[in-house]
Amino acid sequence: MTTAPALAYRADIDGLRAVAVLAVVAYHADARLAPGGFAGVDIFFVISGFLITSLLVQSLSTGAFSARHFYARRIRRLAPSLVVVLALTGGAGALWLLTGELAQLATHIASSAAFVTNFVLWNEAGYFDRAAETKPLLHLWSLGVEEQFYLAWPLLLWVSWGRLRPLTTVAGVVVLSFAANLVMTHWSPAAAFYWPVSRFWELGLGAMLACVAVPGASHRLPRNLISVAGVAVLVTAFALLRGDAAFPGWWATLPTLGAALLIGAGPDAWINRTVLGRRALVSVGLISYPLYLWHWPVLTFARILAGGPLPVWLTGGLVAGTFLLSWLSYRLLERPLRRAPSRWVVPGLVGATVAIGGLGLAVSLHSESLPRRFPAEVQAVVDFSYRYEPVYRERVCYLMPDQPPSALAPECVESLPAGQPLVVLWGDSHAAHLYPGFRALQNRVPFRLAEFTGSRCPPLLDVDTPTQPYCQAVNRHVLDELPRLKPQTVVIAARWRLYELTTLRRTVDEVRRATDAHIVVVGPVPHWNARLPRVLFAYFRQHPRQPLPSRTLFGLEGYVWDFEREVREQVERTGAEYASAMDALCTPRDGCLTRVPEGADGLTAWDEAHLTASGSIHLIAQLAPRILPAAR
Repeated sequence: MTTAPALAYRADIDGLRAVAVLAVVAYHADARLAPGGFAGVDIFFVISGFLITSLLVQSLSTGAFSARHFYARRIRRLAPSLVVVLALTGGAGALWLLTGELAQLATHIASSAAFVTNFVLWNEAGYFDRAAETKPLLHLWSLGVEEQFYLAWPLLLWVSWGRLRPLTTVAGVVVLSFAANLVMTHWSPAAAFYWPVSRFWELGLGAMLACVAVPGASHRLPRNLISVAGVAVLVTAFALLRGDAAFPGWWATLPTLGAALLIGAGPDAWINRTVLGRRALVSVGLISYPLYLWHWPVLTFARILAGGPLPVWLTGGLVAGTFLLSWLSYRLLERPLRRAPSRWVVPGLVGATVAIGGLGLAVSLHSESLPRRFPAEVQAVVDFSYRYEPVYRERVCYLMPDQPPSALAPECVESLPAGQPLVVLWGDSHAAHLYPGFRALQNRVPFRLAEFTGSRCPPLLDVDTPTQPYCQAVNRHVLDELPRLKPQTVVIAARWRLYELTTLRRTVDEVRRATDAHIVVVGPVPHWNARLPRVLFAYFRQHPRQPLPSRTLFGLEGYVWDFEREVREQVERTGAEYASAMDALCTPRDGCLTRVPEGADGLTAWDEAHLTASGSIHLIAQLAPRILPAAR
């Protein structure tokens, strides 16, 4: 087999890698440092598309292409640091994660070893998904997209070689993928973010550069103008992009176009030669891959152990430590293994990757069989799990964003026993989590119950809710039903902090026009700085000799009391009755309930701010006199 000559090394591309990884690290360390820094991943995509396609086009044009050689190089490049990061992340997870978190991490280890993490994360995405700070391998979604490109792209180029011009093949992929990106960003943002079909156009832009001669090849001035334009576009991307943007969509054209312009300007452009080609940036670029692998697990575990945000000095020290880890990975793992004989290195790396992936899969499938690691009281918290779907009656009376009001089932309104007063429960997930409390109250006080709730759908009229397209239709349906239902009480609840409270008066006024029912607004519940099981586990880590508290200020967000007063004032202005969840569950001196003795669920909340059935039952029992005259 003949071997294609090596491509000329371009220091400016390593410098551009450095820009990309520094932007990502800054964003993950503190998003305020680089609000659009997450777009560094998109720069990596363009670079990867350019370099891989350059190698493929060169080897195909000389007849030296070998799939075996190509994938052997990919394994040498990616596996050494990845295997070590996966192994050490798994070990840290066994020490510091709750059982559910550890099982999820094990799934991510297995999927990372198989380069399909992007699909796993897409499947997990949703309102009640665990916070990013408890997913130490979240960032490896991008590695999955790249590897899926590497699997498909060589085959596509090889099959079309000699039949189509490479540029024609690449352009077709870019156009189709970009169209998919726009459609998916509108209809399914999570799928657009994670799926390869909506991301391949970014790698395709780099591939197009590898297939064309760049204009201005014999003149320095056009190249300089191209590079200046590239820098301007990248700066604009980092300045304008925010984490809540509809991404990738049209927004992703900014970082990808900026990267493409800088690569296309060539190594002789002044910016590329004197800025991107500087030794300091090139040195960071050389370790950009291990730096990308290491930084997120290090920051994630530190935040988990701290139970919240880290001080600036500690964040800076941890970032510096990831640079050291990355340099050691590059010097002691990557460089030696790239030069070692293929006959044992490639099989060894494949075997190690399969082994760590297989171990992750085994732990994921059998997490309930893991050995007990802590005292019984703590272990119960560590093993705590909760399925909200049957409790909320998801997709039946608690609608998902893709469900119109017609999806509300008949059983959402109890018709029996006839003649008993009706209580209507209306709102988002913070209304749905009250449902088990009302069901338990029916054992003491006779009444019928109606539930009209929807994910991310506040009981506020004409409020823009882009993540819930049917929300206003659902709210209008509830108002239209009230005259027919003739309820005795309408209970309104929501995660009020997410919405504009001044719009609440309109809702109350419309309810009054529709019915003469008693109107009760339930205020905010306690909000913890992490999932309540995680808060209690952090308490145990800091106070290992003390029992877990049944009431505490530890891990409680302090803003809730001030915000609760604001909600109370707004409700009182509407004339509705205010029911304070904070008064029922908390005291400013002792904090908020974490457990109720009679609760079968063990804890009062299952995440940062959603009640368990036990917490709901306890709360509604306390609020019953305000909600139902018969309970007074």
